[in-house]
Amino acid sequence: MRNFLAPFILALPSLCWSPAHAVDVLTSRNNLARTGVNDQEARLTPANVDARGFGKLWTLYADGQVVAQPLYVSGLRVDTTTNPAVPPVQGTFNAVVVATMHNTVYVYDADNERPGPQGRNVPLWAVWLGQPRPGGKDIDMFSTSDPEWGILSTPVIDAAKSVLYLVAWHDEGAQGYKYRLHALRLKDGSHAVPPLELQAPGLDSRRQKQRTGLTLVQGVLYIGFGGDGSRGLLMAHDAATLQQKTVWNVTPSGNDGGLWQSGVAPAADAQGNLYLMTGNGTFDAATGGANYGDSFVKLHLEGGNIVVKDYFTPCNQAFLATVDMDLGSSGPVLIPGTDLVFGAGKHPHIFLLSTNRMGKYTPPPNAGAADCPNPNALQDLGQAEHHHLHGSPVYWQGSGDPQIYLWRENELLHAYPFVRRRIVAAPKLGVDALPKGMPGGMLSLSSLGKRNGILWAVTPFDGDANQWRGVRGVVRAIDAQNVGRTLWSSEQVSARDRLGLFAKFVPPTIADGKVFVATSGDTEPLQFYGPPARPQQFPARYQVVVYGLLPPRPTETVNQPGKDVRLLRAATGPLPAIDLARCVVADGRSLDCTDELTRVARAPALERLLVPTGNTFAGCQLARVTVATSTAAMQTALAIGFYAADVTAGQFSADHGRRNPAADLKVTGQATLKGGQAATLHEFAGVVNCTLDANNRSELRFKPYIEFLGTAPLKLYHDWDPIDGNHALGGAVTQIDRSAEILQ
Repeated sequence: MRNFLAPFILALPSLCWSPAHAVDVLTSRNNLARTGVNDQEARLTPANVDARGFGKLWTLYADGQVVAQPLYVSGLRVDTTTNPAVPPVQGTFNAVVVATMHNTVYVYDADNERPGPQGRNVPLWAVWLGQPRPGGKDIDMFSTSDPEWGILSTPVIDAAKSVLYLVAWHDEGAQGYKYRLHALRLKDGSHAVPPLELQAPGLDSRRQKQRTGLTLVQGVLYIGFGGDGSRGLLMAHDAATLQQKTVWNVTPSGNDGGLWQSGVAPAADAQGNLYLMTGNGTFDAATGGANYGDSFVKLHLEGGNIVVKDYFTPCNQAFLATVDMDLGSSGPVLIPGTDLVFGAGKHPHIFLLSTNRMGKYTPPPNAGAADCPNPNALQDLGQAEHHHLHGSPVYWQGSGDPQIYLWRENELLHAYPFVRRRIVAAPKLGVDALPKGMPGGMLSLSSLGKRNGILWAVTPFDGDANQWRGVRGVVRAIDAQNVGRTLWSSEQVSARDRLGLFAKFVPPTIADGKVFVATSGDTEPLQFYGPPARPQQFPARYQVVVYGLLPPRPTETVNQPGKDVRLLRAATGPLPAIDLARCVVADGRSLDCTDELTRVARAPALERLLVPTGNTFAGCQLARVTVATSTAAMQTALAIGFYAADVTAGQFSADHGRRNPAADLKVTGQATLKGGQAATLHEFAGVVNCTLDANNRSELRFKPYIEFLGTAPLKLYHDWDPIDGNHALGGAVTQIDRSAEILQ
C-alpha cells in the first residue's frame, strides 16, 4: 500500500470564505439535466480569457489516474478534529473534490495552492479506501488505464453538502474483487455509515465496470454498470442507509446492454424519472420482451421496483448492435423548462424526443438495415460521416437562440442552433482539428446567465487516446457565441500551461473563476500496448490542473525580425459607408471608429481609426491587407499586430497600429511558403488617401508583426516582417503584391 498520507502532515489554519461568487458542482455535468453548464460564472469572460491573462495556476496532487469529474463545493465547513485518521483542519473553504483510480479521495482548498513536501499540495483531508483492482487485459485491451482500477465513476454530493457518495473497486485478496458503496462526511472524510458491498444477480465484480456517474434523486442513489460481454445493471440504494432497494437489468433474458455513457450519469427530471441510454445488446421490448439494448429508456422507482415508463429505440438497432455502434456511448440531456430530451451515440444521428411520448420502436423496412427512418422521434438528425460521440453534448440558453454543442472524434466542434423545439440542421463549426482517433472533445460551458459564454473543451493533442498511452491533452476556451473563435489554448504558452496526459471522457469543471481539469498523469512516452504488451513504467506524477486568471506580472517586449509573418498583398479600393453613430467618443474632438471599420470591411482593423468630429471621410479609400503567416507559428501565437502611421508632406503621424488577438483574426486561405512550410493567410483593413486639405492626402506606412509569449522572466516577443523600413500604400501606390517572393 502506498504511503499516501505522508505528504499531508501539515495542519491548515481556519480561513475566511467569501460567498460573492458561490456556485456548486455536486454531480456529473453540473446538474440532473446533464447540460454541462455553470451559468453563474462571474469572473471568466471572453474578454479576459487569453494567453496573457489566463493560464495554469497550480496542480493538485493525486496518487493515480483521475477519470472521475472533479466536483466543487462552495463554503464547505471542514472540521477534521474528530477524525484521527487525518491531520487537524478547521475552517470554511471553497473546495474541490478529487477521486482517483488508487481509491483515494482528496478534498482540496480551491482558492489557495498550499504547497507541501515533495512539491505536493496539502489537501484539507484525504482518505484511502483500500487496495484497488489491478489492471488487466480482460478489462483493458490496450492497457490505457494500467496499473489499477479504483474509483472510476463521478461521485455525487447531497444537496446539504454534507455527504459524498462514491463507488470503489476493491481487491480483497483471496476474497476476490468487490465493489463497495461509500458515504463519506465532507467535513472530515469519515464514513457516515459503514461501506456496503454491492451485490446483485448478474453482477460480475471481476469484469463489469461502474463507469456511469452516480445519480442522487429523492433520497435514492442510482448506480449503473456495464462492461464488454456483461449485462447492464442499474442499482437503487437508499442514500441514508446505503441499503439496496432494487435492481433493474437492461437485458434480463438477453445479452450486453451495458450502462456506461462515457462516464455521464443518468439524467433525472423533477418527478424523479431517470433517463439513460444503453449500449449494444438484445432488444425485444417492442414484441413483449424486457430487453432494451441500444435504447433511450425512461425509468421510475415505484414501490420496490424500477419501472420502464417509456422508451425510444432506433429502427436500425439490430445493425447498431452487430457493428458495435453503441447508442449509449454518450448520455442524454434534458432541455430545461421543456418536455424534451436529446442525445447521440456512435451512429451519426442526433435524436430529439418528447419525455411524455418518447416514440418506442418503428421496425425498419428491411431486417438489419444500416439506416432507416424514425418517424416516431420528434427529430432524427443524421449526417454522412460515421464518427462516434463520447461524453455528452452541452445545451446552453445564450443571448440568441439556444445552442447544442458536441464534438465527435475525427470532426470539428459542431454548434447546432435550437429553434422552435427543433435542432437546426446547419451547425456552426469550430476551427481546431483533432488528431485521428478517439474520443473527441469533452465539453463544459461557463457563463453569467445568457452572457459571457465560454465553451471549455478537453481533447487529445497528439494521438488516439483509446488505443495509445502517453497521449497528451489540450484544453481550449472557445467563444460560445462564435465557435470559430478560439480564445485560449493550453498549448499557446505550452511551457507554462501544458495540461499533461489526456484523461479519457472527463469534462472540465468550472467554478468561481477557475477551471479544474483531470489528467492521467504528467507525462509518459506515446506508445501502443496491444496484447500481450503491458506498460512497466508510469507517470512520475498524477494531478488535476487548475487554470485561472493570472496575477499581474511585469512584461518586457522584445522586438526582433522574423519570417513567421510577412506582408503578402495590399490594395486600395472603395471605402464602404461608415456609420458615425456606431463610433464611440474617444475625446472631446474625435470619435473612435475602429470597430465600425472592422464591421464594414468584414476584416480586423490594422489601425486605430480616430476621426475628428465632423469628418466626412472625403476621398478616403479602404486598404485591404493580406499577410502570410506560418501555420505552425499560429499554434502558439497570441496575436498579429501592426505598426501603422499616416504620412503627409513628408511628416509621419504617431503609430496608431493595432494588435488583433489570435481569436479575432480573419482567415482567407491557405498557401505554401518558399521553404515548403504551410502558411495561413489573414486579412486586415485600414484607411488611406483621405483628403486632409487642398494639398495633402494621407498615405499609409505599415508593417506587421506576430506576437508570442515567453516564459520566466516573462517576455512578449514581437517578430516583425523582416523588410527594411515600412510598406507604403496610398497616392501613386495602389497595390502591393509579394506573392512571387514569399509563396511557392
